[in-house]
Amino acid sequence: MIRNSPYVLLILATCIWGGNFVAGKVLVTHMPPITLAALRWCIAFAVLAPIYGKEAWKLRSDVRRHWKTVAFLAVTGVAGFNTLTYVAVQYTSSINASLMNSATPILVVLLSWLMLGERIAWRAIPGIIVSMAGVAWIIAHGQPETLLSLSFNPGDLWMLLAVLCWALYSVGMKRAAGKFPASPLLLVQVAAALLLMLPLSAIELASVSRPIEWSLPFTAGLLYIALFASIVAFLSWNRAIELAGPQRCAGFLNLIPMFSTVFAMGFTGESFHGFHLLGVIFILSGIYMTQQAMKKNRPPRTEEAGAFNSSR
Repeated sequence: MIRNSPYVLLILATCIWGGNFVAGKVLVTHMPPITLAALRWCIAFAVLAPIYGKEAWKLRSDVRRHWKTVAFLAVTGVAGFNTLTYVAVQYTSSINASLMNSATPILVVLLSWLMLGERIAWRAIPGIIVSMAGVAWIIAHGQPETLLSLSFNPGDLWMLLAVLCWALYSVGMKRAAGKFPASPLLLVQVAAALLLMLPLSAIELASVSRPIEWSLPFTAGLLYIALFASIVAFLSWNRAIELAGPQRCAGFLNLIPMFSTVFAMGFTGESFHGFHLLGVIFILSGIYMTQQAMKKNRPPRTEEAGAFNSSR
């Protein structure tokens, strides 16, 4: 039943990903970001291959036919988002990085319009502006002069790029939902992403002088992001998109900052500041305004409503 309940799947995925921001913040101090992301997905691939390998192999003709879609998903969701997130948390807090993720629903709305032709009501524009103002406020750390001087924290800018990658991935998964089953598709995405990430990891390791620091806590954190954040959360998210579509799922990403803040304050001692709260209020208010406007503008679609009860 859980597999066919998008709400449960979305809460599970976002809770795990909330922990991923905090774990990544700690792990990236022991291992460079591209290598960390590549090793994470190597472990995930080793676990997924025996389970979904045969099913993925049967899809090889479909993969060749839709190789552009597979490559797009691999680059944006598997390689791009995770690597850029680990780069970002080298320079910014895990709370800040997770709060930036709150902009994803707005980007999904915009990209769904551009890529899928889904309509945006003009009355949704104010909500989009309000959300983007919230993102800007967090990037500026509550100091408007930062925006005027363009002196941003580089971690926040890396995180913005990561968020764009995830929004592209979410919309791309909606396109792929009718072409591939979600679980073997994830294995194919990981394999394709590793073809890009492993050479980049080799270059990164050759260019850095610090040794990788192995320890029991580091290994435990690595297994967490490899098994839970890479496999359990991704499979849950992809299945939820199949059931409910990207725009409905996107709103649940706002649970990630909540989980991440709790984990960060509990495990790493990070602080939640007033500018975080104000930025989140603007972002969530803008998302609510946008979704309400789109509901009023969207004609009823029986097939979309039935997606929540899909038995696939």
